[in-house]
Amino acid sequence: MNTPALRPAMIVVLGSTVLAAAIVLSLAVGVIHTTPGDVFRVLGDACAGRDDGSLAHTLVIDMRLPRALAGACVGAALDVSGCLLQSLLRDPLASPTLIGTAQASGFGRVLGVFLGWSYASSVALSFVTAMLGTAIVLMFARSRRGFPSQVVLLAGVNVGMLFAALIGLVQYASRDEGQLSRMVLMLLGGLWQVTWSPLALVAPFTIGALVLAVFAARRLDLFALGEENALRLGLSTRAWGSVLLAIACLLTSLAVSVAGIVAFVGLIVPHAARRIVGPAHAALVPACAFLGAAIVVATDDVARTVAAPNELPLGVLTSLVGVPCFLVLLRSQVRRGGAYGC
Repeated sequence: MNTPALRPAMIVVLGSTVLAAAIVLSLAVGVIHTTPGDVFRVLGDACAGRDDGSLAHTLVIDMRLPRALAGACVGAALDVSGCLLQSLLRDPLASPTLIGTAQASGFGRVLGVFLGWSYASSVALSFVTAMLGTAIVLMFARSRRGFPSQVVLLAGVNVGMLFAALIGLVQYASRDEGQLSRMVLMLLGGLWQVTWSPLALVAPFTIGALVLAVFAARRLDLFALGEENALRLGLSTRAWGSVLLAIACLLTSLAVSVAGIVAFVGLIVPHAARRIVGPAHAALVPACAFLGAAIVVATDDVARTVAAPNELPLGVLTSLVGVPCFLVLLRSQVRRGGAYGC
C-alpha cells in the first residue's frame, strides 16, 4: 500500500482514538463526578439494553453522552466548513462566523422559533438563510482576481451585522418570555439543552455532509490552486463551487441549530490541522473533523466545570480563546502579504 493511501487512514485511526478519549473524559467529568469504571459499566449495560435506573446511568446515557456526541458533531461541522470556505475562496481568514454564514444561519433558527415551526423546519430554514447570507457576501466580494481577503472580510462583517440586526428585530417582536429566553440562550452558544431527539435528526446529516467533503478532497486541492488553474485542469468550477459551498452552509446550519453561534472554531482549527498534516485535502478534511470535534468536546467540559455549579456559554468561551488567536493569525497574514496556506 502506498503512502498517500495510508496517510488519511492513519489520520482516521488516530483521530478516532483521540476523539473517543475526549468523549469518555466528557462522560466522567461534571458537577457530580463519575469514575471511568462506572462510565464503562454504564456504556456496557446500555449496549446490552440494560438500564439499572442508577444515577450514573442517567448522568452518562441521558445527559452527558448526547451532549458529548453533539459537541463532536458541532466541532467537526464548523471546522470542515471553515476548511471548505478557506479552500474555495483561497482566503486564510474565511470562516463561518467571519463571512456571516453563522449569523445568517442563526437568524433562520431564531426566525423558526419565533414562527413556532418544528425543529426540523427550523433547521431547514437555517440552511436557506445561511446560503442567502453567503451568496450576498460572495456577490459583493467577487472581483476579476477572485475573492480578495480584505473584501471578503469586510463584506462578511457587514452581512454578519445585518443578520445580527435582523435577529434583534425578531427578538424585539417576540412577546413570549419563554421563547425569548430560548433565543438568547441559543445565540450565546452552548450544549446544555441537547437531548437525543435533536441529535438523532442532526447527526446523520452532519456525517453525510462530512463524507461528501472527504470525497471532494481532490476538487478542493484544485480550488486551492486558484479558479483559473482549476478550470485549466478540467474542473467545472461553477458547479463544484456551488456544491461545496452548499456543503459548507449545510454543516454550519446544522452546527448552529444544535449549539447556537460558536465563534472562531471554524477559523483557527483548520490552520492548526494544516500545520499538522499538510495542505492535501484527503488528509486535511478528516484531520479538521476529528481535531475540531475533540476540541469542542474538551471546551464544553471546561465550560460546564470551571464555574460549577454554573455553566459558561460555549460560544463565550471559544470567543475568549479565539479572538487572540485570530489577531495573531491576522498579523501573520499581514506580514506575509495575505498569502494563502499558512
